[in-house]
Amino acid sequence: MLFFSKKYGQTILAFILVLALFLVGLDSFFFLREQNKHALEQEEKAHHDLKLIGAFVVEPMLQQEFSTVEQFLLQWGRNTPDVAALHAFFPQGQTLAEFKRDLPAEEVLLVSTPIYFEGQHLLTLEIVKDLAPSAAPLQRFKRDLLLFSLTVTFFIGTVLWFLLRSMAIRPLEREITRRELVEEELHQAHDLLEDRVKERTRELTRVVEDLHREVGERNRAEHELAAEKERLMVTLRSIGEGVICTDIEGRVTLLNKAAERLTGWEQHDAMGNPLEEVFRLIDGETRAPLETPVAKVLRTGQITMLSGHVLLTVKSGGERDVADSAAPIRNEQSEMVGAVLVFRDETEKNRLTAEMLKVKKLESVGVLAGGIAHDFNNILAAILGNIDLALSQIICDEKTSSLLKAAKKASLRAKKLTGQLLTFAKGGEPVKQLAAIGEVIRDSAEFVLRGSNVRGNFQLADDLWPVSMDSGQISQVVQNIIINAAQAMLDGGVVDISCRNVHQDKHGKDSGNYVCIVIRDSGVGIPANLLDNIFDPYFTTKKEGHGLGLAVTHSIVAKHGGRIMVESEVGEGTTFTIHLPAFPGAKLAEEPAVIRRKKAAGRQARILVMDDDEMIRDITRDVLDHLGYKVVLAADGQEALRLYREHLEAGTPIDLTIMDLTIPGGMGGKETIRELLDFDPQAKVIVASGYSNDPVMANYKKYGFAAMLSKPFDTMELSAEIDRILAG
Repeated sequence: MLFFSKKYGQTILAFILVLALFLVGLDSFFFLREQNKHALEQEEKAHHDLKLIGAFVVEPMLQQEFSTVEQFLLQWGRNTPDVAALHAFFPQGQTLAEFKRDLPAEEVLLVSTPIYFEGQHLLTLEIVKDLAPSAAPLQRFKRDLLLFSLTVTFFIGTVLWFLLRSMAIRPLEREITRRELVEEELHQAHDLLEDRVKERTRELTRVVEDLHREVGERNRAEHELAAEKERLMVTLRSIGEGVICTDIEGRVTLLNKAAERLTGWEQHDAMGNPLEEVFRLIDGETRAPLETPVAKVLRTGQITMLSGHVLLTVKSGGERDVADSAAPIRNEQSEMVGAVLVFRDETEKNRLTAEMLKVKKLESVGVLAGGIAHDFNNILAAILGNIDLALSQIICDEKTSSLLKAAKKASLRAKKLTGQLLTFAKGGEPVKQLAAIGEVIRDSAEFVLRGSNVRGNFQLADDLWPVSMDSGQISQVVQNIIINAAQAMLDGGVVDISCRNVHQDKHGKDSGNYVCIVIRDSGVGIPANLLDNIFDPYFTTKKEGHGLGLAVTHSIVAKHGGRIMVESEVGEGTTFTIHLPAFPGAKLAEEPAVIRRKKAAGRQARILVMDDDEMIRDITRDVLDHLGYKVVLAADGQEALRLYREHLEAGTPIDLTIMDLTIPGGMGGKETIRELLDFDPQAKVIVASGYSNDPVMANYKKYGFAAMLSKPFDTMELSAEIDRILAG
């Protein structure tokens, strides 16, 4: 009977389970159909109720009696038990009435109906019905179906159980007898096999014990060796220096990771090779091959260190500056069995040292250039002032006038040169003024190309827009690029230089009006892998170059709010494209040929001139006197403040002050204007300096100055600024 239960019990249970699942599915089908029918009925009833409500509210809605409609809807909602919520709202979405009942609405129905009258949309009614009160018949139907299914399942299962039981008894008895015989035979075979296994097990145990002893001893030895080797390898991998070991014959036996990286050799490739093939040294000055320290160690048995500028030739062909030392490897009997070489990469350290020296040299040159430019500007200021005074007094002598004008033009060119010296020395913000860029481009390019075998092909548009720029710095940009172009064309050639107006409609910071400068040469070109680095400081492909030209160029363009791009192809040439912000329609100041003496009313203003250079004070006094002004002179800030107060107290106030920005050993313009504005906030002050790139000059208004003049300035510039400030 037990066998019967095991054999057929699962089958019967499976059948009953399938039958039960079938009946449950059938019940679900009938129940869902009934439930859908019930839901449709409830939805139709809800639509009917809403339409009925709509019929009642049409008239008050047309008469705009909204409060009556609202009261009616709320009363209807409260009087209807199965209404969980009611919402009435206008076509525009505003709520007219809203009712909610505090019900645990587990099963609800949402119905929405628009109310129209003669095609006019008056109102939308939305109702949430609680289906629980009307679901009682459904629950009874569901319970009856479930009870029926359980009864049918139990009845069929019972009948099937008794039927199968009566049909399987005889075959079951025969099966039981046969199984008992088979089990007896299996027991006998099992006992015999177990005896044989025990005997063989005893033999194998003895063999295994012997093997275990041998394996244990061997494992201990290998473990100790592996641990020692691992400690050595971890140490070698952790060392930042390269380590190479050789045998007594100088053949490589080990390289650590650092040595692989520095030499370019993998350990498996280097093993067994002579050290001279893996670690090749040359003299950094003479380029002659050098003996490795290991060779000397193997020859003398002494620790050896390299000295001087030594280069390691990498397998891939490059070179590294290295510093190294070698020592002998000895066994327990103090016999030398090999050598170990330890070395490190000194390339970056040496490069940084060289760059530091280069920077210090450039700083020294910069300081010298700045001092020379400042003093030279003061001298030029005196020269230009005297030339302007001479020109203003010449009436008919055209030859003398032309000579003086030529001298003035040469002095102005010298002024540009000092501006470039100051840019190199100080960097700093550009002193911008609206100017025509075409002449700056042409003059700068012709100046660089004069006397060379390279000529310029100019294509400059006639209607170029004015640019707000520091003419000296933009000239330096053009000259730096032209110099590179000329150096790239050793056999001579043509540099194409074009300039045109462009308007960009791109969204973002790049939109607007620009003047586009394109400089194209037909030189050797720049490799693609170097293009991203050409604007980096100290990056250069020329042995004699210092790597500052294009870095300064990029900085100047950026400070002008522009951008610079480069395209190049090896063997084809290089093209630089510069975009500078332009100002269409802006008018440039017209310069009169000669400033004549004017003594009109309003020209009797009193001007205080503060400068530490006596020559500058004197020529400025002469020019201002010629222009009709009263002049007071001061050598430094303290004297200027004293004189300003004295005239203010005496009733003869100073109308305008011209201050030198830098007074060595005294109070300069930056310090003086702070104290001056403290006791006379209405003071009008012009700042003047030979350091035109000083941040104060670029942002003079931030410090309280009304205007600025870059030394050397001519009479025309001075007169124009004074007129503008006094008129304001």
